[in-house]
Amino acid sequence: MTSTPPAGTPARTPPDAGTPTRVWLVALLTVLCVEMIRASGPLLDRAFAAGVVDAALTALGTYAAAGLVAALLLLAVRRTSGTPDARTLLVGSAVLGTLRLVIQALDGGALFVVGLVTVAVAVGVLTLAVAFVAGRPAGGRQAAIGLMIGCGLSVGLQLVLGTWDAVSRDGWGGWAVAVVLAVGVVVTARGLVAFTAASAAEATGRPRRLWVLGLFLALAAMIVANPAFVASQSGVALGWAGLVVVVANALGAWTLLRPDPWPGGVRVGAAVLLVAGVACALWLTGIAALVAVVVLQLTLGIVLSAAFSAHRPAPRGIARTASATLVVGLGTIGPLLLYMLDYDVPLPVDNVWVIVLAALGLALSGLRRRTPGAVPAITSPDRLPARTSSVRLLLLPAVVLAAIGLVPSTTSTTGADVPARAADEPLTLVDWNLHYGVSPLTAVDLEGIAATIEAQDPDVVTLQEVQRGWVFGGGSDMATWLAHRLDMTIHFGSAADHQFGNAVLARSELSHVVVHPLPYGAGPQSRSALSTTLTTADGTSLRVTSIHTQHRESNTPTRLEQLEALAEAEPVTPPAVLAGDVNAEPGWPEIELLEAAGWVPSDSELLTSPATDPAYKIDWVFGQGVTFATTTVPATTLSDHRPVVVELTVD
Repeated sequence: MTSTPPAGTPARTPPDAGTPTRVWLVALLTVLCVEMIRASGPLLDRAFAAGVVDAALTALGTYAAAGLVAALLLLAVRRTSGTPDARTLLVGSAVLGTLRLVIQALDGGALFVVGLVTVAVAVGVLTLAVAFVAGRPAGGRQAAIGLMIGCGLSVGLQLVLGTWDAVSRDGWGGWAVAVVLAVGVVVTARGLVAFTAASAAEATGRPRRLWVLGLFLALAAMIVANPAFVASQSGVALGWAGLVVVVANALGAWTLLRPDPWPGGVRVGAAVLLVAGVACALWLTGIAALVAVVVLQLTLGIVLSAAFSAHRPAPRGIARTASATLVVGLGTIGPLLLYMLDYDVPLPVDNVWVIVLAALGLALSGLRRRTPGAVPAITSPDRLPARTSSVRLLLLPAVVLAAIGLVPSTTSTTGADVPARAADEPLTLVDWNLHYGVSPLTAVDLEGIAATIEAQDPDVVTLQEVQRGWVFGGGSDMATWLAHRLDMTIHFGSAADHQFGNAVLARSELSHVVVHPLPYGAGPQSRSALSTTLTTADGTSLRVTSIHTQHRESNTPTRLEQLEALAEAEPVTPPAVLAGDVNAEPGWPEIELLEAAGWVPSDSELLTSPATDPAYKIDWVFGQGVTFATTTVPATTLSDHRPVVVELTVD
């Protein structure tokens, strides 16, 4: 016999009712937000062309505008308390989903403007969603679970896409991802509105330490949701590195599903390990770097849940919520901006310290779970509902995506089984500075780059400014992507850091690979040369070097020092080819030095920079013991340089 509750008694709902929906909404918004943070890099590169100050101001203004977005959304649904409700998130999700679809169809100046607006909206909506979820019993951990799952989903999706984000793709694949994300976030937000209306389960406040979200997003874009970074830093193949990251992420989220909150000792330990994980991931290489990222994934959720579980509500009001969201935006771009600008305007300390300090700020925020004061608690008790088994299912999509993405990206050093020797002569060589994959027209078109190279039917390709997880380049692993797309073997040599450097690709084996660090000189960026040996059809060893010297016009003394250092480290035994962005024009001392050392240029007239209207000859192919037949410079604006294509025979 079933008893009937007294009149006026609220309908009972399952203990975990609404939790999966809230977690999934935060997860999907995290995927969109991290995607747009990566997309903002190439967009801001357009502003960087006007100067460092212009780029910095544009970046800060874009992310600070997240505060304005939050204010407008709260005003739109008349939430004068400043505490977002489900309707706020539905409106915000609809706006974000629409903008995400719009930018899929844009390019050039329109993409620059609308794209940056979308970045601000993404940060603003995610911040309101975290505030909504965390402002309820056990909400801090629910928000942390959603953020962790979102990072795992982001990594899995990147692996399926080969790390070339859908937002930069013109084909059906890009549109499919955009539609799924846009529709998914709106449908989930709509479901949240329906549940909230049925259960009257509104958030009762806003967490005081909402600003922590900005530091988390900076770490997510840089390391946590960046498989290209992990692969390049660790030397592990992209697919395997990404799978390890996703599994560690899932385990980190799983630890948050225990009913009771973690004791103080565990929270302190997690905070210490989080900072150590970030520092080691950035300063170490090899398997040690991969282990550091795993430690980071396992501890990040514990720190986040403690940071969002303050027991005293933040002050009410739209202005205060908007201000908190503005701080989240600045906390996101601030560390990333300082880290990347160091490569053009060097900081007085190693730029890694910027990211480590961001991790320290995040870690400290999670140490003090309780805030003193006789104020009604908003997130107490911190105990999760007993029935949260359905949330565990939300961990599976990221693992499935990572497993699917494992197939085409299991190697980062070779793209295919290749013959030991090159084809019959003449050999075709393509040299190209790729500007980390970003064109002057704000496009990131890896397929276009690959097609341009492929059209030349090259035997060997020398590349400069190849990025593997650089945020300002969109975070793709260009080395792995090009190797598989072109079905060529590849070797990468780091320069500015392990995410940026030179590469050599070939349709045959490359051996005796050496990376030569070049003198820093006047800076502002560390440079290197990558030397490899290609074996010709008749068994002759041809030494091929890809080089990139300092770029500022006044840096001739540094470039001379770099060329002299290379000559000392890599004595020439013809036949040999030296190709790359020398950043010197015909008649300059750098070219005279090379010619005096016996290097013969393939040509001295064809202009290569800038790509839109070439006015300078700074990209060169030199040879010793070889004869150049033809040299061409195909017209393309996929980079800020045009490629140099030469045919040569070994003497």
